[in-house]
Amino acid sequence: MSLRMKSAALAALLVLGSLGLSPMPAHASASGGVVHGTGDWRDDWDDEGPISQSAYAHSNVAAMWQAILWADGRLSSTADIDCRFGPGTHSATVAWQKGNNLAGDGIVGENTLFVASLSLSGSAGSGNRITYDGAYGSRYVTFTRVDNGRWGMYIGNELKTLWYNDATFSACS
Repeated sequence: MSLRMKSAALAALLVLGSLGLSPMPAHASASGGVVHGTGDWRDDWDDEGPISQSAYAHSNVAAMWQAILWADGRLSSTADIDCRFGPGTHSATVAWQKGNNLAGDGIVGENTLFVASLSLSGSAGSGNRITYDGAYGSRYVTFTRVDNGRWGMYIGNELKTLWYNDATFSACS
């Protein structure tokens, strides 16, 4: 590459940087409306959230987090999976975070979801399932990530996309 081309490329990168833009793909987040990922599914969750009593508190992602809490024995019954991040879910989240050496703030953000993702196993793609292997007995949660990158979750036989702004499971009251 000539010196002139290298200078032009460097100038373009500096302009992008000064605009706050990046040539790298954007990370997923709640602003995308759905739990989403590209590439290796094992690193999809560490840039999702937050989920809390004040953020996406009535949604399919709240149900996702409640299912994880249930699988880890922090919620006692599947009846506790109601898509509402209320006081019980908050308390269970604080206990889960402290039990996993995280700050017990009750907010399910990037660090909390990263630690949760370490208990995922399986493979992504159409027809494939990813399992959250709970720490409590034989409890587990089944997820999917289809080819377009959207994550879904099963509650019983019902599969729904993990929306941040919508609560579509039958269990969502």
